[in-house]
Amino acid sequence: MGNFRKLIYFLKKECPCAFPVTVRRVRMPEGDDGDCSKSKNKFCIRINSKIIDEHRVIDTLLHEWAHARAWNHLHDSMNADQFCQSVHDAAWGVAFAEVYRIFEQKFCIE
Repeated sequence: MGNFRKLIYFLKKECPCAFPVTVRRVRMPEGDDGDCSKSKNKFCIRINSKIIDEHRVIDTLLHEWAHARAWNHLHDSMNADQFCQSVHDAAWGVAFAEVYRIFEQKFCIE
């Protein structure tokens, strides 16, 4: 998973977010690949440690990084149902496209 750590550093440099981002591999329920949350002035991305396929881990990181880039202050005050409905909106789609484009053009997987 050497590419995973390098990709985190790369994203922090090439795709900075409004607030600092920490990334952790943690045990998550079956079916959850990852998530992104905000606490005060910091984003936390969690990636399921049960995932062993590096490509899936990288895809999940890019997906969650886009959430951090597209975060809207309105997300902070939403209940769980509202949050789930709004997090994959057009702003997230644009952020994901941007993150993925930069990844494809500039990141070299070894």
